[in-house]
Amino acid sequence: MTQDITRWLTEIRTLQQQLETVRQERDQAYQSAANWRQLYDAEAKQRREEVETSKATEATLRTELSTLRSHHTDAIAAELENHLDSTNLDSIEGLRAELIKALQTCDQLQNALNAEKYDHAETRKTLTSALGEAIDAFHPSSSLVKQDPAE
Repeated sequence: MTQDITRWLTEIRTLQQQLETVRQERDQAYQSAANWRQLYDAEAKQRREEVETSKATEATLRTELSTLRSHHTDAIAAELENHLDSTNLDSIEGLRAELIKALQTCDQLQNALNAEKYDHAETRKTLTSALGEAIDAFHPSSSLVKQDPAE
């Protein structure tokens, strides 16, 4: 019977040690979870602050943009009004002169646009050629003319 009691006492001590080990592991897990939660909360707070800052910046930029647009529109309208006030639109000759000026300006702008288109096309051709040459320089095997290996 003493052996049974000793065996039971040994079993109880083993179970108590296992229980203590499990409690320590549980406490460590709770501590780890608390640390992760704290890190998550800090990260979430930082992200919320970044979102708020971004929203405030966006609102400021939208306000500035609308202000600039309104000032730009107001400036164009004022310039046009000043120009119209300074011209003689009361007579046919005044209207004809303004029409001729407007057509000349339109022709000048069209010529400038055509020149810009031509320059753009030339630049595109030049850059495409340079790109092809650069590719050929880095990859000689990609050129159309294959070199004779005997050379």
